[in-house]
Amino acid sequence: MFIKKVFTLWFLLAVIVCSGFFLLANAPIQYAEKSNVSVSQPSNNELLGYIQQYQFLISEISHALRKENYSFQLDYGVLPNDKIELLVSLPDKADTSTKQKIEEIMLNVLKENNLNPVFFQLTLKNLYEPAEPSSTRLSYNDVLANLFEEMIDQNYGIFSIDHSITSEEIQIRINLTQEKNNRIQKQVYQLAEDMIKKHHYDVEQFSIDVQNNIKILD
Repeated sequence: MFIKKVFTLWFLLAVIVCSGFFLLANAPIQYAEKSNVSVSQPSNNELLGYIQQYQFLISEISHALRKENYSFQLDYGVLPNDKIELLVSLPDKADTSTKQKIEEIMLNVLKENNLNPVFFQLTLKNLYEPAEPSSTRLSYNDVLANLFEEMIDQNYGIFSIDHSITSEEIQIRINLTQEKNNRIQKQVYQLAEDMIKKHHYDVEQFSIDVQNNIKILD
């Protein structure tokens, strides 16, 4: 019971959840013209700087959307023109008014923090479909949400999933219960690789670590 509560809290904090997966396809919404200037992909150290700069914003947008009882995954990335893409993945087909409401909430959070919307791109998409490869991602919550759901469907029992970006790589950490043997760990590793490929990302950029350290208390 304690583990389930921890998982639920963890998902609400944008790590990964056991419930509330969502779906919607929509084209990116742009608030300024695209720049034609070609910019090289940021280094991992530069990405860490962006993460530190905008983590507070992601937290505030997540909080604002949860207050309105929306189910979603929120990710962000850096576009070639240095804009920040705010990527919302939703589970069900939403009507026009719902889409507009979500956009308004996000814009209000930007304005409340004295951030000019012209430097941001809002994108709404289907949770189960790959995002357009327009930005260098700063998080992969949509990918891991898909992986989490797939592992639930395949009855892997109790587990946890976490991810982070370091100066060297994108790390995915999966923790299974102690009775899961090496064969099952390899299956989960392959499942994670397949999910990364499904979302059109380069597996070589990821480090996948599958452990079996979760203790089940009697």
